[in-house]
Amino acid sequence: MLESWLVEILVCPEDKGPLWYVPDEDLLYNPRLKRKYPIRDGIPALLVDESEPAPDPEHERLAGRLAAGDGVTVTGGGSS
Repeated sequence: MLESWLVEILVCPEDKGPLWYVPDEDLLYNPRLKRKYPIRDGIPALLVDESEPAPDPEHERLAGRLAAGDGVTVTGGGSS
């Protein structure tokens, strides 16, 4: 799990917007670009080259979890 202070400041390396944090899947997700960023050994791999595309069913699953409040939170991603 990531520290709360880190979650508050993380942004997508590509579009600089907020990410969805899914701690039980060790995942950060950009719903705008449908890109998944892994968290390995507690370290976010926020490199575009290491991200993976999320097909529509995966996007819908993650969006459903966020809407339900099922362990998905939005990172800080303040304006830049």
